[in-house]
Amino acid sequence: MVKIPIVVSTVGYHWEELYGAYDEFKKAGFEIDLFTVDGTPPRADPMSLRRTGPLSLFGLGMAGSIAPSTPRGREIEAALATVRPVAELEPADYEAIYLPGGHGCLFDVNRNEGLHAKIAELYETNRILSAVCHATSTFALVRVDGHSIAAGKQLTGFPQLLDDVLIPAGAVDKSFLPLPLSNERVLRQEGVDLPALDPLRGAMNPRHMCVSLPFITGVGPKSARPVARAVIGELRARSQRAAAA
Repeated sequence: MVKIPIVVSTVGYHWEELYGAYDEFKKAGFEIDLFTVDGTPPRADPMSLRRTGPLSLFGLGMAGSIAPSTPRGREIEAALATVRPVAELEPADYEAIYLPGGHGCLFDVNRNEGLHAKIAELYETNRILSAVCHATSTFALVRVDGHSIAAGKQLTGFPQLLDDVLIPAGAVDKSFLPLPLSNERVLRQEGVDLPALDPLRGAMNPRHMCVSLPFITGVGPKSARPVARAVIGELRARSQRAAAA
C-alpha cells in the first residue's frame, strides 16, 4: 500500500487544504500518516473554518460539505489528535509527501530544519514533493550540497499580491500578523522559476497547479484536490513503468 505523510502546522493549517488532499488520497486507497514539527496536535486557521457560502468556491472559508462535522471531517480530526513529531518520519517508508498551507505554516513548518532534512532525503530518492499555498516555499528552503532543491524548477503557491489584498480586507486572522515571511519572496530569492506563480492566474483559477517533477504544487485551497490527484496519477504511472520493466 502507498503511504504518504502529511505535515500540518500547529500554529494554523488551512482546513480545506488538508481535507481535500486527505480525501483524495484516501479514496485512492493510500495510507496517510499525519505529523507536526513537534508532535503537538495542530490548530486549524479560524478563517478556514468559516462557512462562507459562495465565497468558498474561491477558497475563502469553507463549504458545509467539507466541515469537520462531516464523516470525513471527524476522521481527520481523530487522526490529528494522534499526530507524531517530524523526527519520527522515516523517508524510506513513503513515496511522496504533502504539505497543506495556511498562514500558520509560515511560523513553524516552512523553516523547520528537521523537516528540511526529511525532505532532502525524499528528494535524493526521487520521491514526489507536493504542497499548496503558503507551504510551497518550504521546498525552496531545503538545501542539498548547498543549493536549494527547488532552484530552476517551476513551483507555484500563494502570491504576495493576494496577501496584500486580503490582509487589509480582514480576511487573514490577526493572530498571524505580521507574517514572518512571504511565500512568494522566498521562492524568488531561492531561484525558483515562477511563471506559474501569477497573481491574476491564481485569482481567476483558484484550482491552478504546477507539475515540475519531483514537485507538484498548487496556488491555494481549491488546488488541494488537483494536486493530490496529480500525485496519485504520477505514483500510479511510476508503478506501471516499474511493473513493465
